[in-house]
Amino acid sequence: MLNKLNTHSLPATPQEVATALKKIGWIGFWVQLGLLVVSGGIILFALANPRLNLKVSNPMSEAGLFFAVGGLLVLGLSIYWNWRYTGVAKWLKVPHLAIYPKKSDVIRLLQQGLLVNAVGTILTLLSVAASIGTLLTKSLAQVEGLAIDNASQFVAPMDMLIVQANINTIIAHFVGIVIASWLVSRISYR
Repeated sequence: MLNKLNTHSLPATPQEVATALKKIGWIGFWVQLGLLVVSGGIILFALANPRLNLKVSNPMSEAGLFFAVGGLLVLGLSIYWNWRYTGVAKWLKVPHLAIYPKKSDVIRLLQQGLLVNAVGTILTLLSVAASIGTLLTKSLAQVEGLAIDNASQFVAPMDMLIVQANINTIIAHFVGIVIASWLVSRISYR
């Protein structure tokens, strides 16, 4: 058992790093792409929904959608970053040591991936905060037993879908953070 723990502290060869970058890069690429498609579809549906009239709605819902779109755009950049990991893996598999990327360059790429996902997480958390604020405002405006003149005061299923899209985006950014962190800890070749 102790030997298994110690093997991860040994320097990894460039080929081992390449294998990890390729496998984990593709896993991150496809997981994040799937979550981007689902979340992006929900947000596009919300923006195209005629019942979601942003001109009359709460300014917090406008901010929520703005930050949600920002989080999705950054998620697209994170997907590109995962694809770049697989490109670095191809370079590391070349048998000539002279053309290997420097260890510092690979670590810098992974740190940039961490930063991209951290920014995306922050934007999406701001979107969640604004969306939850909108839901709270609407739910507090509803009084049981009384008729409501304005239907926009009701908590609509679309409001909940936007929250779900934001949660999916946060999960996707979390996957990116975990992948980049694990790869940084794994890269210790000479």
